[in-house]
Amino acid sequence: MRYGVMKYLPFLLVILLTGCEVEIPKDIIQPAQMEELLYDYHLANVMIGDIPSKDDYERKLYARYMFDKHNVTKEEFDSSMVWYTRNPKYLYDIYVSLCDRLDTEVTAMSGEKHKIADISDAMLKDTVNLWLDEKLMLMSPTRLMNRKSFVYEADSTYVAGDSISFGMNVHFIAPGGEDYAQWAQIALVVEYADSTYASGGKRIEHDGAYSIALPRYSDALIKNINGYIHYGADDEQVKSRMLVGKISLMRIHPPKDENE
Repeated sequence: MRYGVMKYLPFLLVILLTGCEVEIPKDIIQPAQMEELLYDYHLANVMIGDIPSKDDYERKLYARYMFDKHNVTKEEFDSSMVWYTRNPKYLYDIYVSLCDRLDTEVTAMSGEKHKIADISDAMLKDTVNLWLDEKLMLMSPTRLMNRKSFVYEADSTYVAGDSISFGMNVHFIAPGGEDYAQWAQIALVVEYADSTYASGGKRIEHDGAYSIALPRYSDALIKNINGYIHYGADDEQVKSRMLVGKISLMRIHPPKDENE
């Protein structure tokens, strides 16, 4: 009797192992196409994050373009996401591949800096974006990739009464089926020539557009501007990411009559 069971054991193991693999239905968006679609989806989200929710016409245009590009309908996408959520192994594998791709491609895109020649004239304007670093950043919770710090020294184009605003769009990316917290902290500090400081900070836990505005604090000239973007997650080993786009560091001159 025992020999009879052992004889069929290899066949039973094959049946059990293959039975654990759920076959993807043909009417579900397949993994390769779903990865392409989610790639565009996440990039679009960070680029339109500052569109007011009450005015969602442009959001709908982005969504329609995305679905048309991949030749799928919103209904097909929604039903496919329901299936992948119920089968998280497939969705997790898609996001592992997606995050690897974003790591490579966003890093390449973010290498594009503002050209100094383009900025020289703009620096003299009443309102200018001082940000010279990456326009698009992909951050992970690991220690070497979870923080972006910056320092900008003032020059002769600054005037007394300047105000500073630090803004960005944020979009969190998490592998399917995972339930853990992601968050970010942003900070802005302005140091003045008279050794006084103005500062502000904000904790971020949801996708959207965020900013810190520091109005005129001292009659002295600004000496330097510094700050940071910090990203954290419950589990540093999980393939989570945070996309940060449309980063700006605006310097606004006061109305001319204030300096006269």
